[in-house]
Amino acid sequence: MTLFISQKAPIYIYDCPYAEKINPILHRIILQRASIRDKGALMTEWNCINIKEFKFISDYVLNLQTNFALPLYHLKVTDIWGQVYNIGDYQVSHDHILSDWSFVYYVNTPRRSSPLVFDECRKRIRLKAGQVIIFPSWLVHHVPPNKCEGRVVIGGNLSYTTHE
Repeated sequence: MTLFISQKAPIYIYDCPYAEKINPILHRIILQRASIRDKGALMTEWNCINIKEFKFISDYVLNLQTNFALPLYHLKVTDIWGQVYNIGDYQVSHDHILSDWSFVYYVNTPRRSSPLVFDECRKRIRLKAGQVIIFPSWLVHHVPPNKCEGRVVIGGNLSYTTHE
């Protein structure tokens, strides 16, 4: 599915076909590793690319790039991390301007999980576990205070390279 914030800002949403199998493993890993307080939520270290389950998600996203990336260029993952949102946790408005594309993969979305909100249009996007949203990194976004325990996501950034 493709949504548009404006004509210049496409947002892509995909269902991961392997979510049922990998999400319980990712959930456990992120809960064990999330110990850094970042703008209102707990997160893992920034570069989890060497964790095979995170690499699985980054490879899944990279395999989708023909749907959204510029032709003749390839994307590489520059950062990938996990985040846990419990009751009251949030994320302030921010962008990922040093990257070209960003994504959020939803690992666990209990009832009352906060949406991802794009500030420019105030579009609130509620995704379910196993979905990934990919958007231009310059889009300012935030997560309002969460109303449940255990909203768990993986965030990542992608940058263009001329090499595969």
